[in-house]
Amino acid sequence: MATDDLTAFDRFAQSWRAMALVALIALASALFGAGGVPVMDRDEARFVQATRQMLETGDYVHINVQAVERNKKPVGIHWLQAASVWFFKPLAGSFNTIWPYRFVSALGAMLAAMATLWAGRALIGPRAALIGASLFACGMLLGFEGMTAKTDAALLACVTVMMGALAHLRLGGAHAKRLTLIFWGALGLGVLVKGPIAPMVAVLTLATLAVWERRANWMKPLAWWPGPLLALLVVAPWVAAISIATHGRFFGGMGADIGPKLAGGSEGHFAWPGYHLALLPLLIFPASYALPFALRIGKRALQAKRDDAAFAALRLLLAWAVPTFLVFELAPTKLPHYTLPTYPALALICGAGVVMALNERWRITHALGLAVFALAGAGMVAAWSVGAAFASSESAATASALPAALAGALVLMGAVSVLGLARSLPVRLAAGVVCALVLSFGFRQIILPGAHGLFPSNEAAQALRANGLAARPLWVLGYRETSLVFLTRTDAHLTYAEDVAAHAAAGDAMVVSQDKLPALQELLRPRGLLFAQGGNAGEVHGLNLGNGRKVTLYVGVLAPN
Repeated sequence: MATDDLTAFDRFAQSWRAMALVALIALASALFGAGGVPVMDRDEARFVQATRQMLETGDYVHINVQAVERNKKPVGIHWLQAASVWFFKPLAGSFNTIWPYRFVSALGAMLAAMATLWAGRALIGPRAALIGASLFACGMLLGFEGMTAKTDAALLACVTVMMGALAHLRLGGAHAKRLTLIFWGALGLGVLVKGPIAPMVAVLTLATLAVWERRANWMKPLAWWPGPLLALLVVAPWVAAISIATHGRFFGGMGADIGPKLAGGSEGHFAWPGYHLALLPLLIFPASYALPFALRIGKRALQAKRDDAAFAALRLLLAWAVPTFLVFELAPTKLPHYTLPTYPALALICGAGVVMALNERWRITHALGLAVFALAGAGMVAAWSVGAAFASSESAATASALPAALAGALVLMGAVSVLGLARSLPVRLAAGVVCALVLSFGFRQIILPGAHGLFPSNEAAQALRANGLAARPLWVLGYRETSLVFLTRTDAHLTYAEDVAAHAAAGDAMVVSQDKLPALQELLRPRGLLFAQGGNAGEVHGLNLGNGRKVTLYVGVLAPN
């Protein structure tokens, strides 16, 4: 690569424009599908319904889904979502429009990408930092979590800002107190968003570095008392309020949520060690290309002497990524997003590896990187086809799956060709970023919104509206997903056939699963009622994402027999 090109790239990487570019990439990726993909079961639906009830009741302390306390995660994400929904209410029009809830996660993804560049500039230099932060900003997992109204993107923003402050603090300088406040403030916000994860990342990183380097003098500014006090002030008011309001039940529920995840496969999410490692090339795509470079440079850092200043930055990044990754890898309960807090560090190691490979001409590693990139991209294209197969009809699935696969394959082939042949670093980087953005756009903006079979709650809610039943009391039998509550009304009755037969009235709306309908009709007959299916799209077929089972729902009204 020409020296002039590298010089121009380095100037850009140090400028505010690089920060703006990384922010734009992350925000764009996170917003793909935010307005088009219906609310997803189960976690997202529960988070947004709890926030919706805060908005409806004005109670911003309790976390409830209908009448059930949700004592699992702290309140931070609900406050952020509530603020977003209030801000966008003139555009959204109602409290059950999903995209304002998701906008918080998009901002979290954007802030995490910017903080990755901020940390990377201090640790590995602007060139490597821009490479790593750009690959991270358009990553598959970050984009998906940035589109999803849960805690993970907001938590990631807190963790990355916290670790960015730690990275700058490690270099010393005149701003130690300011950085200490940023570190502790971000840690406190992380606790308010998702409990112990942010402190766990901080403790594991600092402990690993202290043992590895056998020195901890640079950590002393973290003990400056206003820092821990700031974290306490962020967390303590709501902790006290929820403790009083629930008589301590919140913390018992939170412990009951965490305990099974450490003891076994909670809610059927058990997986053997190696699960997260196997998914890494897919979820960190397009940084998949740089994983062999990261492995090679990481090996050098491990083999270097502990006082080797040349690898001090990589030691911090490895201490950030590896222990936390191992904790989630060894825990029996596993979900793909659990290791997301390690991805900024992994991406920066990838950026450092790409720069070193450029300087030393790692041809074999480059070939391995292309192979990993191509295989991971093929996995993304396969996901396109699977999503297309859940379109609204069998003919639509057949018509859309093949073009989706061909389009994705062409994009992937173009990116592999540019990565393999181009000598210009900016061109290579752009190829990876554009490929990831196109695949994300295709999957989340085109394929998923059209995959109606994956969202039976959305189809049922549309059928209620089409039959003029949206404003009527709603009874739901045999289907207990919170997404249907969010899409309809908070006072919907998710109940049993005996309850419907005893308390429902003629004219009430109903959604009933196919397997529960015969028993319901039998119980309704003595009251002179029957379930009458609606004429407009009153039958819904789909896959219940909450339990992975196929479901058939009938939408209609209770009518006189």
